[in-house]
Amino acid sequence: MTQGPASPNFNMGPLDFHPRRRSIVCMKFLLILTTALTFLISVHAEEPDDQRIIHQILSTRAAILQNTGDTNAIFLAFWDFDGTTMKGDCSEGLHENGQLIFPGLAQVAIEHDLSKIYPRAGGFEKFWNDYTNMDTHIGHWLAYPFIPQMLRGAKAADVLQLSRDYFSTTLSNYLRASSVHIIRAIEKSGVQSHIVSASAELLVQGAAASLGIPEKHIHGIELKIHAGLITEQIIYPLTWSDGKREKIQQIVTQTEREQPGKKVYVLAGFGDSYHTDGPFLKFIATQKLPGGQPISVFYDDTNAPTEYRGLFYQASHFATVSDPTALKN
Repeated sequence: MTQGPASPNFNMGPLDFHPRRRSIVCMKFLLILTTALTFLISVHAEEPDDQRIIHQILSTRAAILQNTGDTNAIFLAFWDFDGTTMKGDCSEGLHENGQLIFPGLAQVAIEHDLSKIYPRAGGFEKFWNDYTNMDTHIGHWLAYPFIPQMLRGAKAADVLQLSRDYFSTTLSNYLRASSVHIIRAIEKSGVQSHIVSASAELLVQGAAASLGIPEKHIHGIELKIHAGLITEQIIYPLTWSDGKREKIQQIVTQTEREQPGKKVYVLAGFGDSYHTDGPFLKFIATQKLPGGQPISVFYDDTNAPTEYRGLFYQASHFATVSDPTALKN
């Protein structure tokens, strides 16, 4: 981990309120305050783990190229979205200290009259009651797909455009500065990033422009589209828990099939939930690559379950891209 600069010296010495010295005291105080603010900004301008993560990814890429001589190789990194790439949840929204910070796209879609089963007026409250009861009493496997399923009959293009617009005006402010920094840094050095989310694909794809990655690299819970309209039919794998690992394996296979003669290497994974992201992070961390080591980054400091102990690099990130102290790319 990188360390911030040494703390500024706040020792002003004894105060002297002689009229001729008051201005000097005030100037010293302002200088100390400015130094303190500069110190705080320098500490938070970049998350402490960013450079170490970037260095390991790019060092592994370089080692593979050196050991294989394969200049046609394709290098990938995979990201969870809600909580990892973005603060809060793009579908459910974000509350802090009992206050609504932003509504999720489920609510926004209902209020834009895109659900045929939940009306614009009062429909979100009924949906939220149904959704949370389903999630609590049956499980994520049924609740998560229900978010796009309650939009059945809506035009897929309308839902995607709503998502693009809402990310452009609101949700992009809550992208994690660290995640955006890493995505752009490794992209510049030849490592493509894909999102694999437990949110609906049409909802999370709205982040593409803000992240600077193609929509086709953003994957989520996918429903069959018929005649341009959303249906209830799930296209498996369901991108939650083991389904995320299956989706990643599917993407690797499909990429190699579409680009014959090119070998795909997965260098990194990023997540924040052992339950939801653990299986795909373990898959990435335990690969045997022809050079270097893959890295699975876990954004939480809780103790890992036995099956994941010692496999993940535990990191932290706090700033969003709208934070004035966030690193600007």
